[in-house]
Amino acid sequence: MPGELQIPQWEWWIVLYFFTGGIAAGAYLVASVIELVGEEADRPAARMGYYIAFAMLPIILIALILDLGQPLRFWHMILYRNTFLPWPVWDSPMSVGAYALLVFGLFSTLSFLDVLVETGRLKWSLPRLKYSSTPRLIYAMIGGLAAFFLASYTGVLLATTHLPVWADTPMLGALFLASGASTGVAAVILGLVATGKDLGTSIVKLKRLDIVALLLELVLLVAMLLWLGSSADILLTGISGILLIGGAVLIGLVIPLVLELFPGFQRFRGTTRMLVGSALLILLGGLILRTVVVLGGQGLL
Repeated sequence: MPGELQIPQWEWWIVLYFFTGGIAAGAYLVASVIELVGEEADRPAARMGYYIAFAMLPIILIALILDLGQPLRFWHMILYRNTFLPWPVWDSPMSVGAYALLVFGLFSTLSFLDVLVETGRLKWSLPRLKYSSTPRLIYAMIGGLAAFFLASYTGVLLATTHLPVWADTPMLGALFLASGASTGVAAVILGLVATGKDLGTSIVKLKRLDIVALLLELVLLVAMLLWLGSSADILLTGISGILLIGGAVLIGLVIPLVLELFPGFQRFRGTTRMLVGSALLILLGGLILRTVVVLGGQGLL
């Protein structure tokens, strides 16, 4: 019966996969945009985006593999077991997602290695002998497309199920994309502050991008809840409702926006304490959002 397939029983490993995948994709998107249209002064921010995307890859893979229940069979999502050749199943969201993650992982790794060559940390590398920025532009274009897909894919994956709170709205993909962008920017800002980089004008551009992403995320979340109507009750009642309104909306969206847009906080903007505090709130809000949507949507909260 169809009802037997309505609840996929995705729990904390999938929440972690969605969260770290959003950060990685968002950070890489930031880096690729800087790569294509940014200035030389913005290079530290681009490099930090690549560092973060690469650092998230092991966490993403471990979370996804452990969620399968039979981790040793993970390779079945990539290769056909009889021939050991690539075997994408285009009508399977899980198969498409696995290949998207594979492409993203490849270009995240290439971009990471390129940064090591660029900064002289990979002194033994052959590409260092004839280094140019051309390869990283190619990586940014292809990897940026893969990052865009990965950031929105997690929401689209949920929408392919029969669970009403996920399937009855077309906005989950866009919501997770906006959230991935906001958490990715926040992670880049934290990375720059932690490494003591001279932020210069880059921080202004990053904060503007973050404000746009946060506003878009807030609008999409409200629109999604209105679209769902009574189906949204499972997200708005009990623990789910407290976490969604008090955590994802208030802590992760409203407070960071007030800190950036309200004139009374103008003298604190750009300070290390404000940058770190705002970025941490955004990351916490992104984690809570995915927790509520994934676990609360299944009635597990």
